[in-house]
Amino acid sequence: MTKLTQVHSVDQAEPLLVPEKGSLPLGTKNSSRGTGVREDVPVIILNLFYTGVGIARDLAGRGLRVVGLSSHPKIYGNFTRFCTVRPAPNSQQEPEALVEFLLRAAGELRGAVIFPTRDFDVLFLDRYRLQLEPHYRLGIPPRRCLLRVLNKQALVCAAREVGVAVPRTLALRSGEELTRVAEEVGFPCVVKPISSYHWRETNNWERVGGRKAFLVTTLRELSREYERVREAHPEILVQEWIPGNTENLVVLGAYVREDSQPLAWFTARKVVQSPDDFGTGCIVRSEEIPELFEPTLRLWQTLEYQGMAEVEYKRDSRTGKFFLIEMNTRHWDQHGLGRASGINLSLTAYRHLSGQQVAPMRTAITRATWIAEDSLLFYSLRGIYRRELRLSRLWQQLPRPRVYGIFSWGDPWPFVRYMFTVVLPAIAKQAFRKLQRKEGSS
Repeated sequence: MTKLTQVHSVDQAEPLLVPEKGSLPLGTKNSSRGTGVREDVPVIILNLFYTGVGIARDLAGRGLRVVGLSSHPKIYGNFTRFCTVRPAPNSQQEPEALVEFLLRAAGELRGAVIFPTRDFDVLFLDRYRLQLEPHYRLGIPPRRCLLRVLNKQALVCAAREVGVAVPRTLALRSGEELTRVAEEVGFPCVVKPISSYHWRETNNWERVGGRKAFLVTTLRELSREYERVREAHPEILVQEWIPGNTENLVVLGAYVREDSQPLAWFTARKVVQSPDDFGTGCIVRSEEIPELFEPTLRLWQTLEYQGMAEVEYKRDSRTGKFFLIEMNTRHWDQHGLGRASGINLSLTAYRHLSGQQVAPMRTAITRATWIAEDSLLFYSLRGIYRRELRLSRLWQQLPRPRVYGIFSWGDPWPFVRYMFTVVLPAIAKQAFRKLQRKEGSS
């Protein structure tokens, strides 16, 4: 087993850099690495939600030219001061128009590192890889390992090959196969798409009830739910339910070089997510979880993985064993927690992709808390209304230092615009509807 070489920078926060000699022309096998060392390589961020804003803040103060492409005219990230914002076609609805947009911009931004922030951005960059690679450095893994990660069944098979624990899993392609679940997986079990984007294409998100996964307890319930989700996609993945609450969900986030060794990485634990069982983390805390590294390294090596990675596990509350749940091939919402903890993944990725030689680094994690303030607000209001939440206990789960999905003292305008144009009007609208219902029933 190859061991991670621990090399530390003087300030313990950034990788040591050694300029490379020579150059790697765009379009070579490692074309995403670009043309050797250049300090003027720009950055393009696809979309400016939590993830995109976090990338821009990671790279702030480095003298880099950062361009954010936004297809959502009212989203909060459009108002960040840390990048130039340009309206652009959506990678999901208008992929061909976005390719044309990027090719037209190549004269100005040639050689730029492109960071995706959504699964559809990743699929877009992979689909048009041949057209874009001569002009840009694409922040996505090579196609072979990318496809094995995007397909959850293929990822499970890869994990099993190297002894990484995974829940009992069954891929089903028709209603006739549902009867296999009781014997091969058992109830309760989790239902999810084979690939996440299957449930987010066109109107599929509404068809599946706005859920990225859900729990079923009986065959009858599974059959009823399958009738609904097969309209989105006939293939589903059914997995054993690993018992445990939200705090049993943990992640290892990293940027991985060509030999499948991480250049920088950190671990974290989810504290609150919304919805509770299969939602998005709205409070996530960094902490040392050393048990995650060795199985994750084995997984990367069998995948021949390289690029940004977020690997999620769940700890079985009965046995303490960690089970692989999923893996992201891009920046994710809470990646900025790394910067708050002393690990700047975006800067590491940028330097590697722009042709600088980056020595592997591992520092002690400074504990910090990432907060999705808008999601947490709605989660709290819902919990208070249902009398399911104590604010005093929630406050105890928000230790300093804190980093937010939208708010930043050095970049406050996205939060101000979002609160007054989206969040507060939405709360007022919901309150008005509840008042109308009460008046109608009296």
